[in-house]
Amino acid sequence: MTGLSSEMRRQVEKLLHAGHSDRGIHQATGVARTTIARHRRRLGLPSYLVTADGPACRHGHPFPENIAHDSNGWLICRECRRLHGRKQAARAYIPAQPDQAAITRAAAGDPPDRLTPRERHAAIRRLDSRDYSAAVIAEHVRCSPRTVHRARSKQAA
Repeated sequence: MTGLSSEMRRQVEKLLHAGHSDRGIHQATGVARTTIARHRRRLGLPSYLVTADGPACRHGHPFPENIAHDSNGWLICRECRRLHGRKQAARAYIPAQPDQAAITRAAAGDPPDRLTPRERHAAIRRLDSRDYSAAVIAEHVRCSPRTVHRARSKQAA
């Protein structure tokens, strides 16, 4: 903070109060983003304020309904946190691989006690390739013929 001239510091603070992002201020002034973040914290401004008059997060969610405090005491937008959590979960999602032994047993007519929907559809697909009727497939997989019809229509689509 001591590396900035008083004029540059005033300009950064003016932009912070106007609601500009750290990146925007960095591009406009050339000041390091860490320095801008330090000034923002010193002034007590959260990083997601758009304006001081109408507080809202950077995505436009109104604060009175969505405001919360995180574990460090910072103000956060609940809706933005929820959206961020969904993005993180989508990135980390690894689909469960169906159990091939369960599919083989179901196709042979001896399914395990519980098949996942993915395993059930794979077994139906395997039996459907052998041209069995819906009633026979349902008996092998231990499901209703309607489930077989739905799985066939999904496969056709």
